Amino acid sequence: MELVDLHVFKTVAESGGITHAAKILHRVPSNVTSRIQKLEQSLDQTLFIRENKRLKISPSGEQLLTYANQILQLAQEAKDQFLSTRPAGVLRIGCIEMAAATRLVEPLMAFHQDYPEVELIVKSNPTGTLIEKVLSGELDIALVSDPDKDSRLSIQAVFEEELVLVSDTEHREISHPSDLGTEPTLLGFTPQCMYRRRLTEWIKQGQAVAKVIEVNSYHAMLSCVTAGMGVGIVPRGVVDIYPYMAGLKVHTLPPEWRRSTTGLIWRKDSLRPSMEAFTQTMMGFGNLLKS
Repeated sequence: MELVDLHVFKTVAESGGITHAAKILHRVPSNVTSRIQKLEQSLDQTLFIRENKRLKISPSGEQLLTYANQILQLAQEAKDQFLSTRPAGVLRIGCIEMAAATRLVEPLMAFHQDYPEVELIVKSNPTGTLIEKVLSGELDIALVSDPDKDSRLSIQAVFEEELVLVSDTEHREISHPSDLGTEPTLLGFTPQCMYRRRLTEWIKQGQAVAKVIEVNSYHAMLSCVTAGMGVGIVPRGVVDIYPYMAGLKVHTLPPEWRRSTTGLIWRKDSLRPSMEAFTQTMMGFGNLLKS
C-alpha cells in the first residue's frame, strides 16, 4: 500500500468518480483506474461499487477512507516536521552539576519563552557520562567541562570558569599539593568528573596518596568541606552562591590548573533546528570573549 494510491483513492471517493478525480490529480483516467484496481487487489476488497457508470463507495471503502485520511495527515505532518526550520519537538539536554546550579536557569527560561513548541528534558551527570550519552543518542546536546576533541562531536565553548580549592576555615593555606599533607582526603564526584580528575592530577605533583570520598552534589560536597572532612575543587561561581560560605576557606590554584572551559557538545550527524536555537541562546549568556 503506497501513499500515492491512498491519495488517489481519497480523491476518487471525495470527487465521486474517476473522470473528476483524474482532472484534480492531473492524471489520465486509465491511470487512476489502475491505481484503484491495484489497491483493491492488495487489500482483496472491493472499494467502489460500479452502478450505471457511476462509482459508489463500498462499506470496505468507507472503512479504508477513515484510515486513509489519518495516514495521509500523519505523512504530511511528518514531512512538515522535517522540512520546517522552526524548532519543535523534544530536546534532551544534559548538563554538569555546576551548570545546573549556576549557568542553566536563565538560558532555559529564555529558550522556553522564545520556543514554547520545544519540550525540554534536562538531566544532570558528570562530563564523562554526558559525553557517552550524547554519542549513544540518549541525549541531543550537553553542557560539559573541558571536553576532549572527538571527530564525532561538535564542540562550542560557552563559559570560562575559575576553579578554586575549598577547605574548612582551620586548614592552612594551600598553594602546593604538599600543603595537603601526605594522606589528604578529597571530596568529589565520580571519576568521570573532569574537576575531580584535575584535582587528582594536581595532587600527583606532590608525594601524597589521596583518599577520595564521593558525593553527588555541590551542596553535599561543600557541607562536608565545612565540617572538616576534606578538601574539594569547585568553580568559584558555586562558592559564591553557597549560603554557608563563611564556613569555607577558598584557595587559589596555580594559573595552569585554575582555568576551565564549559562548552556544548552534540553529534555532528544529528544537528536539528532546536539544537541550533539552544546553542545560540546559550551563547547569548556566555562569558567568553567573541572573536
